[in-house]
Amino acid sequence: MDKHLSILAKQHLETRFVKIHAEKSPFLAERLKIVVLPTLALIKNTKVDDYVVGFNELGGTDEFSTEELEERLAKSKIIAFEGESSTSRFKSKPSSNNQSIRQSRNGNDSDSDD
Repeated sequence: MDKHLSILAKQHLETRFVKIHAEKSPFLAERLKIVVLPTLALIKNTKVDDYVVGFNELGGTDEFSTEELEERLAKSKIIAFEGESSTSRFKSKPSSNNQSIRQSRNGNDSDSDD
């Protein structure tokens, strides 16, 4: 779960991902009503909006893909998702058009207007 959340956190900057150790934070775990590990408490506007409890919604095993977790978080509108997985979007971008911010299409990377 950690590796998938780490990947998604880097790709969905609009969402804050916070990890707690429920065993070391019993007060917070109780307030969030976490009794099964792993549990994702999906919080919007300071209120728990939804939960992902265990692996049942992710195929019943811990061998689920990042895309499956991304789709589940999008279903709850926790992350922005437009149908195509952001992980596959980043993998499928062609590398032939890599330009820095200052480079123009003709290869001139000067800041001057002449």
